[in-house]
Amino acid sequence: MWVDTRRGRVRARTAARTRHPLAWFHSVLTRKRGVAVQTPPASAGEVLERLVDMPLSVWTYGFDHESVRHLGPMAQDFATAFGLGSNDRRIAMVDANGVCMASIQALYRRVIALEAEVERLRR
Repeated sequence: MWVDTRRGRVRARTAARTRHPLAWFHSVLTRKRGVAVQTPPASAGEVLERLVDMPLSVWTYGFDHESVRHLGPMAQDFATAFGLGSNDRRIAMVDANGVCMASIQALYRRVIALEAEVERLRR
């Protein structure tokens, strides 16, 4: 079961306002509205299913040299798939790590189940 810690989100927003007020104000002015976000996943298996369906892209940031490439989901796709984070323009590392860990747990459970099935069939 996933627990939504709204109090933690409020603390993070308050900290952002006081530490980086201009960046926070800019993010408020440029925030996108109307993105269809799913509810947070209820299990590690559901996280894995949503992760499998999420498109991955290769891109270069405008401030990077053209030879520098990155691979991963777009922040909007991540927000739509998982309903995590404070906005749909950035993927917080804690959310990305959580999705990876939940997916690893789901894969581990599937591997264990398959190994048990193979062992059962061998008998």
